[in-house]
Amino acid sequence: MENFVLIDGNSLINRAFYATPVFTTKSGTPTNGVFGFVKLLLKIIADKKPSYMAVAFDVHAPTFRHQQFEAYKAGRKPMPSELCQQMPILKDVLATMGVKTIEKAGYEADDIIGTLAKRFPVQTYVYTGDRDAYQLVDETISVCFTRKGVSDILELDADNFKDEIGLTPAQIVPLKALMGDKSDNIPGVAGVGEKSAYSLLNQFNDLEGVYAHLDEIKGALGQKLRDNQEMAFLSKQLATINTNSPVETTLHECVFKTPFPVKLKEKFAELEFKSLLAMDIYQADESGTPVTLNEPTVRSEILTSVQEGIKKLSNESIPVSLHFDDREIGFYIIEPQTGVLTEQIEYVFPFKKGLLDVGFFENELIPFYQKVFSAGRKVFLYDSKDVRHKMDELEVDFLADVEDVSIVKCLAEGLSNTEKIDLALALNNLPENAKAYGLYRLYSIFYGQLSAPEIKLYREVELPLSRVLFEMEKQGICIDEERLENFSKKYKAELNTLVAQIYEQAGETFNINSTQQLGKILFEKLQIGAGQKKKKTTKSYSTTAEELEKYVDEHPIIPLLLRYRQIQKILSTYIEGYKPLLKNGKVHTTYSQTTTSTGRLSSFNPNIQNIPVRTDEGRELRKLFIASKGNVLVDADYSQIELRLLAHFSACKELIDAYCQGRDIHAITASQVFDVPLEEVDGATRRNAKAVNFGIIYGISAFGLAKDLGINNKKAQEYIDKYFAEYSSVKEYMTANVENAKANGHVTTLLGRRRVINELKSSNYMVRSFGERAAMNMPLQGSSADIIKIAMINVSKKLKNGGYKAKLALQIHDELIIDCPVDEADNVAKLLKEEMENAVSLTVPLTVDVGVGKTWYETK
Repeated sequence: MENFVLIDGNSLINRAFYATPVFTTKSGTPTNGVFGFVKLLLKIIADKKPSYMAVAFDVHAPTFRHQQFEAYKAGRKPMPSELCQQMPILKDVLATMGVKTIEKAGYEADDIIGTLAKRFPVQTYVYTGDRDAYQLVDETISVCFTRKGVSDILELDADNFKDEIGLTPAQIVPLKALMGDKSDNIPGVAGVGEKSAYSLLNQFNDLEGVYAHLDEIKGALGQKLRDNQEMAFLSKQLATINTNSPVETTLHECVFKTPFPVKLKEKFAELEFKSLLAMDIYQADESGTPVTLNEPTVRSEILTSVQEGIKKLSNESIPVSLHFDDREIGFYIIEPQTGVLTEQIEYVFPFKKGLLDVGFFENELIPFYQKVFSAGRKVFLYDSKDVRHKMDELEVDFLADVEDVSIVKCLAEGLSNTEKIDLALALNNLPENAKAYGLYRLYSIFYGQLSAPEIKLYREVELPLSRVLFEMEKQGICIDEERLENFSKKYKAELNTLVAQIYEQAGETFNINSTQQLGKILFEKLQIGAGQKKKKTTKSYSTTAEELEKYVDEHPIIPLLLRYRQIQKILSTYIEGYKPLLKNGKVHTTYSQTTTSTGRLSSFNPNIQNIPVRTDEGRELRKLFIASKGNVLVDADYSQIELRLLAHFSACKELIDAYCQGRDIHAITASQVFDVPLEEVDGATRRNAKAVNFGIIYGISAFGLAKDLGINNKKAQEYIDKYFAEYSSVKEYMTANVENAKANGHVTTLLGRRRVINELKSSNYMVRSFGERAAMNMPLQGSSADIIKIAMINVSKKLKNGGYKAKLALQIHDELIIDCPVDEADNVAKLLKEEMENAVSLTVPLTVDVGVGKTWYETK
């Protein structure tokens, strides 16, 4: 039976854009919306096998509805620039696929779809994320509504519509006429919500029925209907899809055929949609050979005994891909294949929650795990460190070699990776129980995208580091619980005092943490900043720390508020926040290798990386971190590593000479930039020069430097210009970084780690400026991260090989901390300094400051 698929192009690419993880081509072109759209399109084709297909798009121009109601769709957010860039790409892809696209000035995609759906007497399926289309449902038209993302679809037809929605299709327009539609700025009847609208339509059927029985509707509701009758009927017009739009498209023009032309495969290759290249959806080439990689069918086999799974792994040299989730474990045996692949098998152990469920409890699978992770086997995993912890808890020896898909993915994409990958989205038509196979396929795709330096980075740094991090997480670091409790009492007391003082200054009590209430107190009652233009958001005054600091000398309540926030954060994050994380007197932070785009490690539960160091209170927090009983902490911190890397990368003779001669770079900069004889540089001038040096690394603007130094923008720009005049090679290096990033879409670190910088293509000036700063800084910050990772691996190896009892306990940016027996401290300090300073060879020396103490505070 013939059928017709009609797709709302704007609606579905918008859903796909937000549902699909952000990724780009290597040149920096964003493509996630197009990829998500194509994935859904291929699923639609597989499900419906359409005879005819068309995709309708809105035209960026006023429609007939704007002529009826000028405020129609007013206030709707503009399309993000990253999505705008993808619209012509999508239309090009659809044209290559042979899919008809339609747009008409003055009409919306809804009108085009409604017109075509009603015009042709074939079974029609409308795919959209817009509920307006519900009104189209009849005996031959079904609406397939994308409820969440692009994978959860509600199919509505004449039979199930009333049960699912609670109204008939004919009542959808009256519903919007009564309750309005915020997304389209259709006003409706002021004060009538969804519940009231449903009740009215269930009682009186349609809008005309409601107003025919207006005298029966009493009280406030009746009055609202009377007051807004004209607006209700206008809203009805606005909400009604025009099914007689002047669209000249014929059904014959929408004929849809597969397989797709070979040019589509070339287009997907250009867009770097590697997973789509492997599908058997393309026409044969000129030689008659099907253009496909023969992706095999995958079927799952549910195992009923642990011994079945063990038997499948009898050959311990055969690699295995393993996927865990809270419902099951799937494994796929990666055997050598020859010829055309026709079928692959994924074996599945389902988990059971209760005694009567079918499946296995995790501890029943221990013999299977021991077989999987035996020596000599290679295992493909996602987040191998997390799996090591799981096996450690089950007392399973983890002896296998590992390939980690999460790390490979992060390196291949050149972006941060904060969420686990959606296998079903990444691989088309992936069966529900074929996730281990999908994991292996993704590894193959991503690994194939790595350059030679990236492969070396993966094999020699990131993979061995994941093992080191596992050991550090397991080790943890001791916390002084008595001091933690004392800090808690101290800061709670100060917080209570501050609250009382703030209330006294305000002349009333209020919720200090409420932006709205605080804004009214400061800017309306106390008239702070009177005569100045006050910064407001859509709902309330801005009360950010940056905003409050403008008025710090204007009223005594401002310093109190800033102090309150500082103490509240320390108390909630580092004092009370640590208490539930304590286990046997230790905290065990979790490190992530894939969360930052620079390659720096991040940590959580607790976040050790963000402990403040510039305030007295922040430094005091270091007293909480203590050595194990009978031990000391050995701390080593790189000195000015990013400035040293700047000297190396820029080949700046002045910087190289200064570092090779062991001179004070901040004092030298102070002398040259501030025109002060070197011997007369004092502490304050040196601190200002330090701000300039590190500001340059981060691409600081004159405005930013002016704020840091408390000077005007003109003077700050003079300092920046003077710096670049003295260190001209640095300026050339920074400029070249930005230009190369614009040309190539990315920058790289010392070891070849790539970061894609999409922001450089943005039409937004602020976003573009951020991209330029990232292009300047990432090679320095990323190289610093690479270097300390090498040091961590080498230090861990030396401690093990030397038979030391000392253990790596913490990594904080450019700093390593070891928990060490007292009698090993001298040797460990020497070993730590040596390995960190010799992690890589640069044109300038790396220097490390080492300290020893019972607490982290004492080591500094």
